[in-house]
Amino acid sequence: MEARSIPIVGLMAAVYAVVTLLPGFPVIGAPGSEIDLARSLEPIYGIMMGTYFGPLAAFLGAILGKIISGESGSLLFTPLALVSTLSAALIYRGRIARVPGWAVSGLILTAMIAIWSTTQQAQNAPYFAVPHIAAAAMAFGLGGRLHKSLKSGRMGMALGLFLVSFISTMTGNMLGNLIFVAVYSPSPYFFVPMLAITLPERLSISLASTAIGVPLIMAVRKLAKPSP
Repeated sequence: MEARSIPIVGLMAAVYAVVTLLPGFPVIGAPGSEIDLARSLEPIYGIMMGTYFGPLAAFLGAILGKIISGESGSLLFTPLALVSTLSAALIYRGRIARVPGWAVSGLILTAMIAIWSTTQQAQNAPYFAVPHIAAAAMAFGLGGRLHKSLKSGRMGMALGLFLVSFISTMTGNMLGNLIFVAVYSPSPYFFVPMLAITLPERLSISLASTAIGVPLIMAVRKLAKPSP
């Protein structure tokens, strides 16, 4: 890690930690846990900071935020920040070696969906993973276009960032589901009514990411643009 990157990662982790202290969405059935508003920062971190520093900053920020707030139960879900941020970073990156980044992002989500499908909860709530499957399909079907749109002007970026944020947050959500099932062993029918909650929640996170991310990314680009 370059020495100049260390304070940037620390600063962004601190920002993430502060946002986690704001009121979030409670996780039904998991006492002491909640979905942080900071989830909306994860796609932005991935795009702005890349596949290494972005996930690291979000992950450290999630851990720090939970420690400061005393939400020990939510520490189990801090890896969601890393995976969600990585998903967006991969699409923006374009390629990892010779493999398209969007394909890697889609494969990560697809692998988790496959694991989810083996659980008893999935058997009783077959429609719950539909938005996750849609997000994986977006990654595979639109990945190249999304990569280009994130590097375009304000309007193109807004649409691209919304879709990438949706893929990102659904990836984090699926990992959260797997952790939740493994740790809390909820009723086999627990997820039957959850789609009506999860989809609006994730769309809201995607909208927040877009509203925050577009002006922020455009500002950073303007500042980073060399003077004539």
